[in-house]
Amino acid sequence: MHPRATFHEHHSYWSNNYKALYKITTEKNDFINFVLMFSSLFNLLLLVHFLFLWCHLSNSAVDATIIVVATNVTYQDRIAAFGPRLTDEGFSGYLVSVETIEEGNQKGCSILKKKVNTENWIALVERGQCSFIDKVRNMQASGAIAVVVGDNEHNGLITMYATGDTSDVKIPSVFIAQNEYRDLRPRALIAEKPLEIKLMKDDLFQWPLLDVIIVVILSPTVMMIFIYVLWRIRQRQRRKQDIAPQQVVGNLPTKIFFESKRQENDPQECCICLEDYVDEDELRIMPCKHEFHVACIDSWLTTRKKFCPICKRDICTPTEETPLLSNQEPSP
Repeated sequence: MHPRATFHEHHSYWSNNYKALYKITTEKNDFINFVLMFSSLFNLLLLVHFLFLWCHLSNSAVDATIIVVATNVTYQDRIAAFGPRLTDEGFSGYLVSVETIEEGNQKGCSILKKKVNTENWIALVERGQCSFIDKVRNMQASGAIAVVVGDNEHNGLITMYATGDTSDVKIPSVFIAQNEYRDLRPRALIAEKPLEIKLMKDDLFQWPLLDVIIVVILSPTVMMIFIYVLWRIRQRQRRKQDIAPQQVVGNLPTKIFFESKRQENDPQECCICLEDYVDEDELRIMPCKHEFHVACIDSWLTTRKKFCPICKRDICTPTEETPLLSNQEPSP
């Protein structure tokens, strides 16, 4: 600061420097807070997503699909909690409704007395009268390679459980809901030849791993880009609100400086560039009556702040009472 500057100008100069430093620090803190806020949100969303995947994985692990080979029609089913699991290649065979082999044994609660002539046959039995494990054991003893249990009363998939030791069960079994059973059973009854089906793992079982990979690898990058763009937009909007329109600045009056016309208390230097005024310098007169080089103050008002660097009066609100130096206005 020039030694001839007034006390208020000295105070304002250092105050402005401090506030500029404070502004930079505040902007950095705003960005850090912004990042922390979105990081917390991202972590929460990531946790929810993993919980969803875990629930989906728990459910899809017991879900499977029955495919009718001839028509490619599919039915959702659920694998029993006992017995062997389905392999990735699936399990093929010919669906046989046990009621066509032995009347009165539609539910598979007893071992079939008649031999099934079809090779690799899969038993279709109805829910009820006996436990799931009994149905599967009876059909296994009858020669079936797998069992499909259909629900004729309720809709919705359930998991078939069994108590005690089930290590003797060597064939897989699945459960189908009411709608699927009522559609699949007639197909098995009216088919001119054995209905070939395939028991497959549900394709959805493979998706969670890919989902996790996408989330873990791509989401943090996308989130950080999103955070940075939002922060830049926010800073641009804030900066636009802080600066004065070019038209408003251009309407401020100007004068030509001459040392011979300077009064005793008039400033001798521009408080922005700290250069002394010389004859024929063009000065911009602020609403608060402070004067600066036109180039200096125009740049300040249109790129940094819309108020006077000395007294902080906003040039866009000309009716506002001038702070700090309102009682010590320099002469024009």
